[in-house]
Amino acid sequence: MPGLLSFHAHPDDEVIQTGGVLAATAASGRPTLVVTATDGAEGEVHNYDDPEAIKPRLAEVRAEEMAAAISILGVGEHSFLGYRDSGMMGEDSNFHPDCFWQADFDDAVGRLVSIIRRFRPDVMTIYDPYGGYGHPDHIQVHRVGLAAFWAAPDLARYPLQDGEEPWLVPKLYWSAWPRSRRRRFAERQLEAGEITEEQFEEAVNSGPPDDLLTMVDTTDWIDTKLKALRAHRSQIPEDWFMLSVDEDMRDEVVGLEAFYRVHSSVDVEDNGDLFAGL
Repeated sequence: MPGLLSFHAHPDDEVIQTGGVLAATAASGRPTLVVTATDGAEGEVHNYDDPEAIKPRLAEVRAEEMAAAISILGVGEHSFLGYRDSGMMGEDSNFHPDCFWQADFDDAVGRLVSIIRRFRPDVMTIYDPYGGYGHPDHIQVHRVGLAAFWAAPDLARYPLQDGEEPWLVPKLYWSAWPRSRRRRFAERQLEAGEITEEQFEEAVNSGPPDDLLTMVDTTDWIDTKLKALRAHRSQIPEDWFMLSVDEDMRDEVVGLEAFYRVHSSVDVEDNGDLFAGL
């Protein structure tokens, strides 16, 4: 049965970007694998009385939360690619020798190639070239993910290791935030006086147009997705927008997941199904 490999930057990204699709895919009996590039050792710490006490073992905490979230989603397999969190763009952590932003490109691609060859997914998701919002680890997920997608069948560049088979994933998608969703948020922010008219005009013209995207309805999995988000306790504050979104926007913001199809070996319309034609 066709399976899904979803490549993400940090613990919690898998839920934010693809939690509904992952839960629905796993529930259908299809093999599911999440690959997380970094350990999540940077960033803020929420929902703890003494955040400073958590920071020295933050990677360990994030890993525990990741395991809990994966279990809630029903995902069959999870793997860390083995890099340190790079932090936000422009921070000193960008230069840590073990971070994903500083990773040797061929080594990082080779690690993911090996995972692709062993898992042999039929659908793979990564991020767009900007990584959604310019975070260095998200940009690297795009770079490394796209390169590994094309390199997995390339035996000259990446010779087979034990247990591997060459594999070209039939379908590749970028996860996306559609323009309609950005408009809805901008409208709410403008009404609340949180942004100016000029900022509103910029916001409503950002994001890919809806008609270019595959929109996947995962409203049946909203409660599962929210529970998995809360499992990332140190990452997600209780007042975070997905947990506190207005009821009239809940289905659209939490239950609708959007993707841009980059490659497909089958010439069929997706019609809201990443596995269409497989």
